[in-house]
Formats: sequence, C-alpha cells, structure tokens
Amino acid sequence: MNGMKEKELSVCIWIHHIATFAGIAEGIYYLTVKRHRCFKRFGIFLLTLFQFFAGIKILKDLRSGRSRLTKSCENIKELTDSRKKRQGILFGLTFATAVFKVLPVHILGHS
Repeated sequence: MNGMKEKELSVCIWIHHIATFAGIAEGIYYLTVKRHRCFKRFGIFLLTLFQFFAGIKILKDLRSGRSRLTKSCENIKELTDSRKKRQGILFGLTFATAVFKVLPVHILGHS
C-alpha cells in the first residue's frame, strides 16, 4: 500500500482476523454453555452467524493469497495525504472492528 508500511497493514489485518475467530468462538460458547432467553439467544446466534460468514471469507482469502482488507485499506489514502492521519484511521478502524466483533456477543452473553 502506498505510504503505509506493509508490516502495519499486516498487523491490522491479523488483528481483524483474530477478532473474527474470537467472536465466532465466543458466540459458540454462549450458545452451547449458557442458557439465555429467546431474544438474547437469537441475537447471539445472529452475531455469531455473521462472524462465521466473515470467517469463511477470511479462509477463502487466505487460500487464494489475496486480501479484501488490503483493497479496503488502499481507499484510506484517498482521505488524506498525511501518513500519520492514514495510520490513525487504519488503527482506529482496526480497533473499532475488533471491539464490534467481540463485545456485542460478550454483552449479550453476560446480561
């Protein structure tokens, strides 16, 4: 990626991938081990299902040797010419997606 170090991008992509599979594992845990009311159980199931499909896409990308996230990250350079701002956007988005992949299921599972 122009202006973005390959290592930084790779770290962010792997954080995203790990968060996806952690979300799947957490969802499966709450669906199989804990008892919840129908609404919460359905929410956990739906969030886990979405993460499962994301996990399938990740595995498909790893097998093909390409990454959809790399293409998405290339669009960041259109937002600003500043390398620091691009880094901030990339790290902020990585953090936000990692939290979104794990936290909702966790909240539903514990409430």
